[in-house]
Amino acid sequence: MLAAIGCQPACARDAPAQGQDIRLAEGGSTGGSVGRRDKTLSGEEPSSPAPEAGAARAARPKGNDGLPNTIQLAEHWHGMSWTVALHRAGGSTYEGTWNHGYVTKFSVSFAGNAVRMQRTDAPAVGACTGTYTGSRTGNRASGKAEISNGASTTWEASW
Repeated sequence: MLAAIGCQPACARDAPAQGQDIRLAEGGSTGGSVGRRDKTLSGEEPSSPAPEAGAARAARPKGNDGLPNTIQLAEHWHGMSWTVALHRAGGSTYEGTWNHGYVTKFSVSFAGNAVRMQRTDAPAVGACTGTYTGSRTGNRASGKAEISNGASTTWEASW
């Protein structure tokens, strides 16, 4: 099927000006197809075999320890806030860059509802270490942190 590009039907006064041509497009000519291809002649969708019970377990990493792949952490002190997206680097180690620019690593552990995180910034002027403790409910946690620069902060995290 060929269709002219445009919304109005063509008429004699719409002839192209000198040196212009009419562009035509054919449905489906840019790849793909119109309509669904995954149904039977009667229009029903074919049934797919049920996944094996072990398939869901196989998709999870071995040794799944309940730690998330990414943790969004916000820290607060005297009206100021800092944030970091921590990405799992392996095991219980997470890495990220604070919104103030410091590169950091955290070691994270969950024990029941208790959360403990150990922070170590990469060497830089003003870099810190710290211990973050708190509790979690579902995919959220909050608590207090003791930072090597003397600050006692509050924090919350989600994943």
